[in-house]
Amino acid sequence: MNTAQNTKDRIVELGRDYMQRIGYHSFNYKQIALELNIKNASIHHYFPSKEDLGLAVIEKDRQDFIQLTQKYRKAKAMDKLEALIANYEYFFSEGRKLCVLSTFSSSYNEITERMQLAASQYGELVTSWLTATLKEGLEAREFSFKEPAEDLANVWMALMPGSLLVGRMGGKPTFDRVIGSLRQTLKSS
Repeated sequence: MNTAQNTKDRIVELGRDYMQRIGYHSFNYKQIALELNIKNASIHHYFPSKEDLGLAVIEKDRQDFIQLTQKYRKAKAMDKLEALIANYEYFFSEGRKLCVLSTFSSSYNEITERMQLAASQYGELVTSWLTATLKEGLEAREFSFKEPAEDLANVWMALMPGSLLVGRMGGKPTFDRVIGSLRQTLKSS
């Protein structure tokens, strides 16, 4: 990898980290520039606007999600969901970060239309994957739930980011309880 690509990738990673920890609107190029020991103009070379960096962060996270799903494509449905949960446990342990989808969902009304579209399309990708995984687990009798898989996928889409939000306030025990409740949605009472 050449130096320019390495710098560009580092900018995206640091941008993602800041956006997950403090939010899209709260971070600025100066924070990244200081960390990389470069000038703001160097960041603007790769990402002329904050929107460009935001779009790159969404795309990077989307690609990471696709890699995760490919890695586990032959796994049992529960193992696939546990891999997703592991990501959220990592976000929580790494400074109580939000996931990229919740980062942009929380500021959805204030971001540009291009960013709204990118975030929405990414969310649809995750929801579709969750729906397919839930159906797969139900058919394989790994899961037992009564509601439509599409509805349960939406519950997961709300509770995964929600676990990070309430975990910020209530700490690890609260985060763990929400994740435990999420796992319980896969079992009929």
